[in-house]
Amino acid sequence: MCEQRFGFRVQEYGLREVFRRIPDHPALAGLDEDLLKNWRGEATNTAPRLTYEERPYPLIFPTIVNAGVVVTRPWRCGNRGNVASALIEKPACGDFMSLVDGGYSLQYSPLMEYREGKGVVLFCQMDVTGRTERDPAADRLARNILAYVHAFKPTARRSLVYAGDPAGLKHLQSAGFAVEPYVKGALTGDRVLVVSSGGGAALAPDKAAIAAWLGQDGRMIALGLDADEANTFMPIAVSMKSSEHIGSFFDHPPWNSPFAGIGPADVHNREPRNFSLITGKANILGDGVLGFADNGRVIFCQMVPWQFSTKQQNTRRTFRRTSALLTRVLGNLGVQSQTSLLERFSKPVTSIAGQSPEKPRMNAFYLDTLEEWDDPYRFFGW
Repeated sequence: MCEQRFGFRVQEYGLREVFRRIPDHPALAGLDEDLLKNWRGEATNTAPRLTYEERPYPLIFPTIVNAGVVVTRPWRCGNRGNVASALIEKPACGDFMSLVDGGYSLQYSPLMEYREGKGVVLFCQMDVTGRTERDPAADRLARNILAYVHAFKPTARRSLVYAGDPAGLKHLQSAGFAVEPYVKGALTGDRVLVVSSGGGAALAPDKAAIAAWLGQDGRMIALGLDADEANTFMPIAVSMKSSEHIGSFFDHPPWNSPFAGIGPADVHNREPRNFSLITGKANILGDGVLGFADNGRVIFCQMVPWQFSTKQQNTRRTFRRTSALLTRVLGNLGVQSQTSLLERFSKPVTSIAGQSPEKPRMNAFYLDTLEEWDDPYRFFGW
């Protein structure tokens, strides 16, 4: 259902261990890492054996259709101990927050929270039901989810104002954001200012007004700026250095952080290059690829998704992760990305854009086209 009706990319690959992305989220209360692995009995939500198809040469290995793409898949030998059997790839569009993640590069989330308007939807792909034996951790998780949804209260929403690289504007619009261009006097307390390379020149004359706006609870995101450009319009003199970034580590950001739902895997760079990494006058995550200042009112993200090509396999993965990262940061600040998710609850697949179940809408929540070699499990068994 998640794949055919909604358009998620779903990986049917059983995980016996998953990881908390937001440990202090109410849905995970009382559950540590040791309780999110090797659950009792077998999961029965998926068959213990895959249904394989034979294809002509050169596909000499067993194949399946995964997310609408024909891929090879080695043999599967049961579901014992599974905690999640059908995994949703983290979307790049929509206000989705990953509460639990796992799988290759931690790019899948079996427990996600989606917000739209004043409501919330929790997608639980964890195998909490349909088990041959009950597990106390699975029961606790199910109770937590119901209690959280029952007590949910919506948060304030903000709109987005943008200044900078036209490629950034195109990316944000493709991700479903309603974007207003920056003009003098456009900043009010319910807006988020997003600035990318080239935006400093337009903002520099309004430096004093921007400082006053931030003092009135405004929010700003700086994307891939160097120190010289950032300091032309920011009220804080942040320091940076140009240095190579491949990967970094930082602890789980808390639930109320602008980086909630984001982890080190989201800033893994598969094509080593130099970035302007933050070194001072800000709270730094990892090696300086992320940071915030002014009590969380100013956010820095030095990896920008549109700088990574989708034509190469390695950079395409980085593009996906940084796209999801940027959408998540904006969601944490109250900016919603519009999707057709709620419409798809009530309408069959065939009634939307004339597409049939044989052609699932796999680009509904993603900004690139899935290819065969993008499947990380095409040569792995479990």
